[in-house]
Amino acid sequence: MKPVKSLLPAARWLLRITLLAYLVLLHGKTIVAMQYETQPFFIALAFVLFGVLLFAGGFTVKPSLTVVSALLLSLLFAYYLYLGFVPQATVAQALNLLLLSVCLYFMSSANK
Repeated sequence: MKPVKSLLPAARWLLRITLLAYLVLLHGKTIVAMQYETQPFFIALAFVLFGVLLFAGGFTVKPSLTVVSALLLSLLFAYYLYLGFVPQATVAQALNLLLLSVCLYFMSSANK
């Protein structure tokens, strides 16, 4: 059976929307609390900001916005994986690894 290549643009946009929705749902409470003296506020703000930029990069012709925001999101997810590392696999680690792979996908393919 051959792959359905016509669904690829829809799948890319669904990945963008899902990533942005997840980041807003996960880090939205921290941002709304407006405790700007704390490090978690700035990390949450960076996650949401770069998620919005990755989403907005899909509307641009040049791939640079998508690539840069995916790179920075990849670094943030790698940082989260490093902070939450335990010898046993956890759901949070698996989810962060999955989202890291989505960011690496966008970093490698950009706006094709």
